[in-house]
Amino acid sequence: MARLLFIDTETGGLDPEKHSLLSVGFAVWDTNLGECYSAEYRLKNENYCITKTAQKINKLTDSDFSDAIIPKDLIKKFEEIKDIYFSDYTAIPLAGHNTQFDVQFIKKMFKDNRRSFDNVFLHRIVDTYSILKFLQDAGIITDKIDSSSQAFNYFEIIVDGRHTALGDAKATMRLYEKLIQLLHEK
Repeated sequence: MARLLFIDTETGGLDPEKHSLLSVGFAVWDTNLGECYSAEYRLKNENYCITKTAQKINKLTDSDFSDAIIPKDLIKKFEEIKDIYFSDYTAIPLAGHNTQFDVQFIKKMFKDNRRSFDNVFLHRIVDTYSILKFLQDAGIITDKIDSSSQAFNYFEIIVDGRHTALGDAKATMRLYEKLIQLLHEK
């Protein structure tokens, strides 16, 4: 049995040092069970720093943050997930699409709250972008796929809530399952 925590974030821009982490979506995936648990949390920020481009993409407004939680509570949620779903692991293995982007914002949140990212998460990450690139280079996938949108279209994955952290995390989890299925068929 193997488990992964698929993550996605919605942010106020591209720079974790100045733009806000707005929401984090995640889905616990198990090789035998598929999706075990999923959730999305919006975050309270003292001062929101959101570019116009980011707001146009994620479409989040002030009313979307009425139930937002503070970052320390999100860190506690990650620790609870580790205890419940990854108790046999030393740390949570992360997965996603272009995951380094999301991880940089989450690491900043941990650092700002004087918590150790490395005590909760493994340093190795499964990235569907890298898997797709490998399959293209190997000639198994002949189409050029450079974005999650292209990947979801190629594998006919319907995304419930595109450009929401939860919708994209769950779609990436389905993409991972499709990639495994593709290799089983080869």
